[in-house]
Amino acid sequence: MRRSAFQPTKTKLIALLMCTSAAVPLAAQPIVDQAEPIELDTITLTADQADALSGPVLAFPSTQTTLSGDTVALTNKRTQRDLSQAIPNVTGFDAGGNRMTTFTVRGLREPGYQSTPGVFPALSYYIDDVPALTTLARASVFTNVDSITVLKGPQNTAFGDSRPGGAIDIRTTEPTDETTGYIGIGAGNHAMKEVQAGISTPLGNDIYLSFDGIWHDRDGFYDNIATGDSYGDKRALAGKARLTWRPSSDTQLDLFLQHERFSDQTDPFIPLSQLRTDPHKVSYNDPGHEDIGQDLIALRARQSFDGFDMLAVTSYRRSTWEFLNDGDMSAGEFDPSNPFSRVIGYTDEEVRSFTQEFRLKSNDDTSRLKWSAGLFAADTDLDVVPGYFLHDGTESLVHANTSSRDLAVFGELRYAIDPTIEIAGGLRYQISKRDASNDLTAPYVSSGDDSYHALLPSVSITWSPTNDLTAFAKYSRGFRAGGFNAHKFVTDPSEYEFESETSDNFELGFRSAHLQDRLQLSGSVFYARYDDYQVLNQLNPNVFAVNNAERVNSYGAEIEAQYELNDSLRLYGGVGVTHAEYDSFSNGYGNWDDKKVPFIPRYTVNYGVEYSHASGFFTAVQGRLTGEYQLNDANTLHQGSAHVVDAQLGYRKGNYEVVVFGQNIFDKRYVANLYDFSSSEGAAMGSLGEAAHYGVRVKYRF
Repeated sequence: MRRSAFQPTKTKLIALLMCTSAAVPLAAQPIVDQAEPIELDTITLTADQADALSGPVLAFPSTQTTLSGDTVALTNKRTQRDLSQAIPNVTGFDAGGNRMTTFTVRGLREPGYQSTPGVFPALSYYIDDVPALTTLARASVFTNVDSITVLKGPQNTAFGDSRPGGAIDIRTTEPTDETTGYIGIGAGNHAMKEVQAGISTPLGNDIYLSFDGIWHDRDGFYDNIATGDSYGDKRALAGKARLTWRPSSDTQLDLFLQHERFSDQTDPFIPLSQLRTDPHKVSYNDPGHEDIGQDLIALRARQSFDGFDMLAVTSYRRSTWEFLNDGDMSAGEFDPSNPFSRVIGYTDEEVRSFTQEFRLKSNDDTSRLKWSAGLFAADTDLDVVPGYFLHDGTESLVHANTSSRDLAVFGELRYAIDPTIEIAGGLRYQISKRDASNDLTAPYVSSGDDSYHALLPSVSITWSPTNDLTAFAKYSRGFRAGGFNAHKFVTDPSEYEFESETSDNFELGFRSAHLQDRLQLSGSVFYARYDDYQVLNQLNPNVFAVNNAERVNSYGAEIEAQYELNDSLRLYGGVGVTHAEYDSFSNGYGNWDDKKVPFIPRYTVNYGVEYSHASGFFTAVQGRLTGEYQLNDANTLHQGSAHVVDAQLGYRKGNYEVVVFGQNIFDKRYVANLYDFSSSEGAAMGSLGEAAHYGVRVKYRF
């Protein structure tokens, strides 16, 4: 199934790159520096998040949390799962692979397993305006981060790849005329070792080169009794390069390259009863592995014209995942009378995605009427082979493929009625075509195709009676296209396909500043009604499928605050509550009307403190209390509240920096994923969140 990342698609890639570069003439108005939103560092609530040259075009006010690059580094955020430590009503869980994360946000749950062909995440994910369309494509490590913004709710006219839960928008540091760089080493418990390095330098002729790389090696925090070794080991080697050309003050082109390789042991499947008592022991005589590869090439062009700005992005991404685990989940020897006494679970997946995106935005800030428009196209092919191998050589594999074609056009108009009131309206039209096939023979369904259309409006009103207070009300419609369970054994075509999910989202929010902007507050209340809510069900340990819950209702509230006592000390925190339940849902496992949606915490409380001293010492503590959540649709299994605390203490002198860090310092145990076979604790199996991890890092900057 494996094939070269570029061989079958060179012509298409070259054509798309030429399309992007040809769209950018080399003259017009000066480029606007990356615009900052109403900045709360960790809390931001804006009506216009960023300039089209450097970020999305927001169609209306939006609740969002922004983490600065300093905060990302200071609080040791290395992967996307770390983000939920700082964001109310957003929680990251294991996605069936320990490098992959699925999120729940305001009652909307992403699929809890990656290898489900045709299923796309509920949150958009962008790095430097380049989208990652699948859960697998998001598996990466953070390097050279300038900011991370998490927006909640549909962003239909802000991003080409729009998802109903919102968006994660990551920005890396822009190159400058000065050569800068760093090199660092680290060590910690579980035999952790790492080396990281980066450089950004001008090459002359308005060309700049940036590179960041990391090598990381860590033993797992489980003990494998069968082998006497640790289990859950992780290995990473990642590199990202960027070539920037600024031929004039109004034009910038960026070429991005990404190459990452992760070689880990698979997350264990541990009975829930053991997870609650003695979770750090497994007994596998076939430990298996989980290998992930990421390769990306992307071209971004940004141009300012007289009257509007333009952004054009072309990308090609190839992501691979090979997964082998001890399918019998034991150290038992092979019993010839029972072929299933020794089983290897297997999944092999490859995803290839092309994207093309254009965004336009008016740039006359004095005009009462402002506009934006965009076009997005994506072509994604996914090959997946799930199944198992028996010790006697027997195999049971399904070769499945899905092809996804997405096209969207979107735009918005904003009009200032007076200096205090602005109204906005946006519209997005999206068409998604899905084709699926497998190698099953009759009577099983082996193929399907369909197209899904959606017209997605949004309206809002913003009221700003003073410079220190803004309130808004908005409505937006969300959409997730339907698709096919390409690897599912079914004889009824209606069970092979799942329907599109739509939602009506309502929100009231505010932000305010006090004490000369040292105290900043924001908050919102929300309600969402989902029709044909997409739900993931487990068919066997390695095969999952999607069906639809007829109706789901979700409502809740959030409030965030930040207080800068002085230039050295900053306090921040947030509280979120969510109630999400099935209003109407039944499937082959039962009727789940009025049951709570699994993995949606009742509440979240996050808090943090950052302090730096003139002597060079600095510290940061960040905590997250996650409320109780259900673990299955039947609501017979649940996870109690969990309080996870991270901390860092460091010293900076000249170009040198030493940091002692700890994550989950009190070693709180909680279920990060669960596979429920029969709604009983005896049959449920899952994995834990990360155990306590601590160490020291030394970095030299130049």
